[in-house]
Amino acid sequence: MTVKQLMVRNFRNYECQVIDFGEGINILYGNNAQGKTNILEALYIAATGKSYRTNNYQDLIQYGKLSFEIKLSALTDERENSILIRHSKGKGRFIEVNGVKRDKISDILGTFNIIMFSPETLEIVKGSPQLRRKFLDILLCQTDRKYLFYLQQYNKLIKNKSVALRRGREDRKFDEVIPVWNERISVLGGKIAALRNETLHKLNRHMNEEIKKITSGKETSLLIYNTFCECSENSDEKYFENQLRKKLNEGIEKEFRLCQCLYGPHRDDFEILLNGMNSRHYCSQGQQRTLALSLIISQLYYIKEVKNEKPVLLLDDVMSELDLSRQEYLLNGLYDVQTMITTTDALAFSNMDNRKIRRFYVENGKVFYES
Repeated sequence: MTVKQLMVRNFRNYECQVIDFGEGINILYGNNAQGKTNILEALYIAATGKSYRTNNYQDLIQYGKLSFEIKLSALTDERENSILIRHSKGKGRFIEVNGVKRDKISDILGTFNIIMFSPETLEIVKGSPQLRRKFLDILLCQTDRKYLFYLQQYNKLIKNKSVALRRGREDRKFDEVIPVWNERISVLGGKIAALRNETLHKLNRHMNEEIKKITSGKETSLLIYNTFCECSENSDEKYFENQLRKKLNEGIEKEFRLCQCLYGPHRDDFEILLNGMNSRHYCSQGQQRTLALSLIISQLYYIKEVKNEKPVLLLDDVMSELDLSRQEYLLNGLYDVQTMITTTDALAFSNMDNRKIRRFYVENGKVFYES
């Protein structure tokens, strides 16, 4: 995949801007608070439908305006694809994929594959289980439409069941409804867990290879899936379904007592180990950065493996988080991946004359191409 052009109108601090990207490395540089990250945010929204900085589309509208618009054009397998997203106060969202109106923002998932690496990516390594679940969900939703459907249906059931558990003390009719929901939760939960398990094992292989390269073979990594049951690489959908059904049947009284949904993929996590030790508790900041870097690169290989296409990589001010050896490793590994980099110092990339580089200077909501 190659992003050809991005247009934003009344988006953040941009009134109207069109950017024609190069197929190699694209460097957006300038002082802080000029709008560099806003460009990456627009690209990310066009690929996933969501911002990684806010949950409210209203926040994206330029001050004093009534709506914003993002249009992205890209080549995928030599086909030109486009996405248009418009959001207006009072009217909501309007979405087009290749000129066809779509009703749901989730309909754009999978059209473009984009990976974001920012300082916040480190939180995947050292932060909460919710962040790691989100990381997996975004990756799988971009690469597998079935997963998106399963996840949407499962989350609806869990939401309804949570309400029912809270009301169950006063209204015993839910004693009959919840076992019926649990059966459907078992089926969907089994599908979700099987896909997550398969994905983590694939990521694990790629990630361990990258760790060995970065550290010259001195360190190894391991991803361990923590879900509602013990599992292995060969555990299939039916196994997870049966195990979840058993957990739900055995724990139904406890769920009623605590008024919580205690079992299922909504409580999943995965451990990231370095040399056999949990990275959250025993790794230095430098080691955590190495793990985050290798995890991002493993995503690139995973998407290429399952979709037979290279995603676009967004690097939002991450070079300041990496030492020179890790910077060099990252950039050398991206020789055939279209990359968008934000930085305050373009001179840091002056030694990359052998690469296809396009530089853009960003100032006060305007982007200037430097020929």
